[in-house]
Amino acid sequence: MYAINLLKLFSRREDHLFKINEAERLKNFWNLTFILLALTILTFIWTSWMGLGTDGISADMTDLNRIEYELNKVWFLLGRAAYAILLFVFVLFISSFIFWLFNDVAYKKIIVLQMNVLLVMLLERVIWIPLMVYAGIDWYVSPFSFGVIAAYITDIEWVIYFFGALSLFQLWIIWYQAKSLRYLSSTKKQWVWIGVVFWHILLWAGTAALSYFDMSLLYLIR
Repeated sequence: MYAINLLKLFSRREDHLFKINEAERLKNFWNLTFILLALTILTFIWTSWMGLGTDGISADMTDLNRIEYELNKVWFLLGRAAYAILLFVFVLFISSFIFWLFNDVAYKKIIVLQMNVLLVMLLERVIWIPLMVYAGIDWYVSPFSFGVIAAYITDIEWVIYFFGALSLFQLWIIWYQAKSLRYLSSTKKQWVWIGVVFWHILLWAGTAALSYFDMSLLYLIR
């Protein structure tokens, strides 16, 4: 039995990957899953409360009375909570399923790896708060992303969003996933790396597309 310790998977990765690989049962799996779900929802509600992603609502503030404006904020927070749940399911279960299809690793063990990926993604989102609140910097031109460089090269919004989704945090996630999957599976090293990188390229493209049509979707929903 292996008692899941997410923090030690960061600091003593190989030791704990060895224990995960040898384990027949995983302890605290569902407890950590529900804790991470609550943490994801709270993170998205908090960042939204601090103003991240509220540009569409704030732009129409002068056209709404106070009640309508507050109702829009409530619906926005509920929408963000729903998005947090979808992200949680996607990162922990759908991404894990994709990796499981192409690697001979137990599905639940891949989910454990994805728990740390989710933690890093939440950390990245929290770091956006001071950048947005005090510097007015949007996520896609964060100093931790490549969106800044893309903005100097081109004016095409989709390209800027794509490289904005490619951040130092995302590069660490790719490294962590590839190294961990390579340790746990017998899949050839180059195929593990190709699979992980290709999957993230698809995710960045999807993020860029959602961001590009974000305002249109917001008005459509409203």
